[in-house]
Amino acid sequence: MFRSKIELPLLWLALAACGHRTAPEAATPSPTGAAATAAPAALGGYYTCSMHPQVHHEHPGDCPICGMALIKVAQPTAGANRRTLQLSAEQVRLGNIQVATVGAGTGQNPSGPTAGLRLTGRVVLNPENLVQVSARVPGRLDRLYVRAAGETVRAGAPLFAIYSEELLKAQQELLLARAQPRALTGNGLDYAPLVEAARTRLRRWGMSAGQVAALVRTGQVLNPMPYFSPRAGVVQELSLREGDYVREGTAVVQLADLSSVWVEAQLYATDQPLRAGQPVQVSFPAYPGRRVGGRVSFVSPELAGDSKVTLVRVQIPNPGQRYTPGLQAVVQTMDGPGAGARPVAGGLWVPVEAVLQEVAGNSLWVRNANGRFENRMVRLGAQSGEQVDILSNLKAGEQVVVNGGYLLNSEYILQNGATPMAGMAGLK
Repeated sequence: MFRSKIELPLLWLALAACGHRTAPEAATPSPTGAAATAAPAALGGYYTCSMHPQVHHEHPGDCPICGMALIKVAQPTAGANRRTLQLSAEQVRLGNIQVATVGAGTGQNPSGPTAGLRLTGRVVLNPENLVQVSARVPGRLDRLYVRAAGETVRAGAPLFAIYSEELLKAQQELLLARAQPRALTGNGLDYAPLVEAARTRLRRWGMSAGQVAALVRTGQVLNPMPYFSPRAGVVQELSLREGDYVREGTAVVQLADLSSVWVEAQLYATDQPLRAGQPVQVSFPAYPGRRVGGRVSFVSPELAGDSKVTLVRVQIPNPGQRYTPGLQAVVQTMDGPGAGARPVAGGLWVPVEAVLQEVAGNSLWVRNANGRFENRMVRLGAQSGEQVDILSNLKAGEQVVVNGGYLLNSEYILQNGATPMAGMAGLK
């Protein structure tokens, strides 16, 4: 009897689907049914569903939840490391899992300055460059010229317009104060203070000098009143909609000037301390080979909760606004000669793509002598081109997975229901 094949998700095609391609185990005669039932367990395997990994059966069959054919996975042997994975030769071939032997540096890395600490971080907004544009008068938000967060506006561009009865009355008062001297000539009254008071009130409510001059020249009141961007920037917050009523001082639009940004990195308590003003270089995995010079502007005196890390902040220029908030960054301190500096040459270098970067930290997949793949949390050192130095938890001569690491992560999740790094946040 032939079982119909059901296409598995693309993520598992390289690893999980090979369970259908292997030849079925040969059935061996058994004097009792009990011996036959125990055979799969004795072989160290079980059957599960690629869509519902919580299903564990000792025999092949269909998933009781979705009806898909169960696949066989290897059962970890007794005493095996919790963060290890066993794959068959067919799975390794289908997944294109490639390894490389780690050796000491062979002079392929650049010479020159010596490398110090290498800290991972990300780009964040510089709050000193945030601008809040608020309603200057109470009224109705008649029109919004920006529609959503993320829009870029230029300096002087209209942001919104407000219809206000109070603003309308204030404009009429200015026109009336200017008309009084012409209507009541010879009465000896000085209307100049009234005119100036009306001008000041309009300026305080957001009318520019040009708008006030146009009002006086044409006699046409301006309502609704447009408000303009005081500087170029990117819209960060826009919580109101057309037709909403606002009070004086209500925040309508928040703008962020991205001409300079912060890079916030994590410094472990055991790392070499940094000081404000120390020069650093910032690089970006998304832009290989690009480095930006900067200086440490702030080092937090406190550890962040139980994570054993402290915050380091670097301010860098951002011409062209290419470094957007959330972009991953690497802060590299550059030590001078001596002072315990570690030379760039030498070390245990692996391809950057071999490192799996997660919230909990950085990790590698290493193939052990017994053929099992082990996930290890590592600390990164200097990066040179497409190579990165591994400072911990790796030895020369070991075999590191340089292609297929994320597929191994996926297979591990299939078998265990969580990533290998689950519960490792804050550890080093």
